[in-house]
Formats: sequence, structure tokens, C-alpha cells
Amino acid sequence: MKRGGGVSGAVSLVMIFCVLCLAVFAVLTIATADREAKLSEMTAQNAADYYEADRQAVEIVAALRDGKTLPVDVEIEHVLSTYPDGPVETAAFSLPFGDSQALRVEVMLGDQDGETCQILRWQTEYTGEWEIDSSMPVWDGE
Repeated sequence: MKRGGGVSGAVSLVMIFCVLCLAVFAVLTIATADREAKLSEMTAQNAADYYEADRQAVEIVAALRDGKTLPVDVEIEHVLSTYPDGPVETAAFSLPFGDSQALRVEVMLGDQDGETCQILRWQTEYTGEWEIDSSMPVWDGE
């Protein structure tokens, strides 16, 4: 009399292996989804901070152009430059946003007719401290 139990043991091992693989993939999927959710929240917050600084910068430029009082307390750097067409006043300011960024704006106030302004610079800058990582051993040639 023959016993037929050899095949069912192999099937059980394959089934256990498949269940373990599915469990590992499920845990990795949940961890990835959590990291992606945190990244999207950080991206949304950074975008909101940038657009708030952008809105304030537009209001400041409009106030400078019209000669009105500034809507926010910000330090304005005024410079009188000489161009071939004559002296021109430029104004520059920086609005911090986020943890380590700032919106740097520089405008030329008035042209020949004195009614318009020209944007010379509208740029985000990194304002955090640079940390140089020199721990990687590099071959110096000797």
C-alpha cells in the first residue's frame, strides 16, 4: 500500500512562502504610502508658503510703484544707479518663507515716464546653513 502525502507537503510550503511574500509586500506598500503622504503634505505646505510670500511681494511692489505705505514690515534697500538714459532708483527686499528659503525681489522704480516699474529679479534663495560632508574618504593620489 502506497501513501500519497509527499505532494501535499510541498504545496503547503509553497503556500506559506506565498503568504509571507504577500505580507511583506503589504507592509512595504503601507510604509511607502505613509512616506508619500508626508512628502505631499510637505510639498503642499512649501507651495502655500511660497505663494503667500509671492502675494506679499506683489503688494510691496505695487506700494513702492504707487508711493504708498508698505503693507508688511520689510527692510527695503534703495539704490540709485546711473544708466545711459539717466539715474534710476532700484529697490530690493527679501521675504522669508518656509524653514530655509526666501523670496528675493529687486525692481527698478519708474522709467522715463516715472509711472511703471520693471522687475529685475524675482527669485527664491536658500537661506539655511550649508553643512559640508567631508566624511567620504577620497583617494588623494598617493
